[in-house]
Amino acid sequence: MIVTADLVNAVSKINPIFLEGTLKIAAPEARAMGLKDGQIIQAVIENRADQTKLLIGGKEIELGKNAQLSDSSKFQARVSISNNGVAFLTPTALSTGQSVQSPTLQGGFTPISPHLMNLLLHSSGFANLSQILNANGFLGGFRNVSGLTDLISRILGLRKSLQNISPSDIRNMIVNFGLLTESQLAKRKPINALNQKILLQQLAKIFSERGLDSGNINRAILDIESAQLDTQQNLQNRELSFSLLLPFKEFGDVKFSFFRSLANSKQKDPPYIFNLHTKNDLVGEVWLRTKVEQRIKLSMQMWAPQSETYLKAKDSISSLHELLHNAGLTINSFDIYNTKRPGDETDTTKTKKSPGISHGSVVDVEA
Repeated sequence: MIVTADLVNAVSKINPIFLEGTLKIAAPEARAMGLKDGQIIQAVIENRADQTKLLIGGKEIELGKNAQLSDSSKFQARVSISNNGVAFLTPTALSTGQSVQSPTLQGGFTPISPHLMNLLLHSSGFANLSQILNANGFLGGFRNVSGLTDLISRILGLRKSLQNISPSDIRNMIVNFGLLTESQLAKRKPINALNQKILLQQLAKIFSERGLDSGNINRAILDIESAQLDTQQNLQNRELSFSLLLPFKEFGDVKFSFFRSLANSKQKDPPYIFNLHTKNDLVGEVWLRTKVEQRIKLSMQMWAPQSETYLKAKDSISSLHELLHNAGLTINSFDIYNTKRPGDETDTTKTKKSPGISHGSVVDVEA
């Protein structure tokens, strides 16, 4: 699936009312609203005081108290009636908030494909991707299957060793993660043979052709596409923000997040903010936040609940100062805390709606 600005302009993260994929309406209310099996309806969910209301054709029902939403939500849905008369509404199109007519945006709605619905309902994070990249996990059992050995070896080989890691290796891990796939295709640039998203899509296709269950692989791809969608939505808020997973053999997974506001009249050179988070047997759980101003001035914060890790970090501050100084960087401050990061705010991405991206653009982030 290609994640473009058209998609993000039309669809924000789906209303939390639909976290289970459907909206359930009791039989009496379904009859009172005249809902019929197979019917396509237009509806609105809106807040009224401390209540959330569902409005269909001039009739309304209460969905529950204190289920507050940021905005009213207009959508189209298909009605399914069960044997006991209970109705289930499955969204088929969401409001774009636009009045213009176009082949893809008819009447202010954009259609939702089954794949897009899965993406919109997909929770953020990389748990599925992490499991796929685990050599002892799901794919490990298929390494010796004819026709899969080479492809699976390349996928599992995406997990690098820290013992001989280089800056170019880190850059390649970021570029090949999959956030830039559509941008590279749009520019007709060659796709690296180790592009993670392409490799997983190839593997899912082979699994499906052979009648094998590709659910785990598809969910890993959704992890990547959800991150792409978040990145596009942040660009609409005039923020360059993205998250990805850096897998290492002996260190486990590191979640990497980057954030920077786009330059404006008030802030011509906004700072770069990097967040790292990991949890493994070697160091326990660790968070690191680095703020880079004027390209060379660093302000760093580290949270390490494990005392041994905390003490080692404290003892290594002078060595880090020297290392970064030799690289032309200056540490303005480095605060280390022997506790969890407050709020566990490891992801800087946001999902607000805002205009600002031209239709047809794709994510283009240069690492």
